[in-house]
Amino acid sequence: MAAAAVSQTAAKQARGLEPLRTRAYSHAAQHMKYSRHKPQQLQDNKPSVACSFEQSLSRTNISVHSGLQRNSSAARLYEDALRHESDTAISSTGALIARSGKKTGRSPRDKRIVEEASTVDDVWWGPVNKKLSEEAFEINYKRAVNYLNRRERLYVFDGFAGWNPKYRIKVRVICARAYHAL
Repeated sequence: MAAAAVSQTAAKQARGLEPLRTRAYSHAAQHMKYSRHKPQQLQDNKPSVACSFEQSLSRTNISVHSGLQRNSSAARLYEDALRHESDTAISSTGALIARSGKKTGRSPRDKRIVEEASTVDDVWWGPVNKKLSEEAFEINYKRAVNYLNRRERLYVFDGFAGWNPKYRIKVRVICARAYHAL
């Protein structure tokens, strides 16, 4: 009985999320009041790249090019997702809908942590926290960098993990799809 109720609720929610891909509605995304990022002119196609940012990114071997955007506004990321990614739309509630392909959702069993002196005694190793050798990490890192360097557009988000300034750490996310930077 409970499964049927959940199924009916899910069906009702799905009907309420009719994709709206009209130009007027996506244009409205430019005027969203809330943004975690400093607003950016949508007509400006130049990346907001500072010298120190270029230097820090060059250490990763990721090339800085004209398609790179750093800390774009939510409105700009919505526009890019709608413009450049198939199967994206805006729901009737204003949320961005993006289809990520066959593999959706979290995959906690795919998490790997490099086994080194700083992690060997501090990580709870097991089915979720799997060991990865430094050599395997280097191979995967090079593959990821090569993938990112072949993309026309890259998005960089600089933020924090954790809300308390005393304990939070700086995080940089570099991705090839606009919705990953939201």
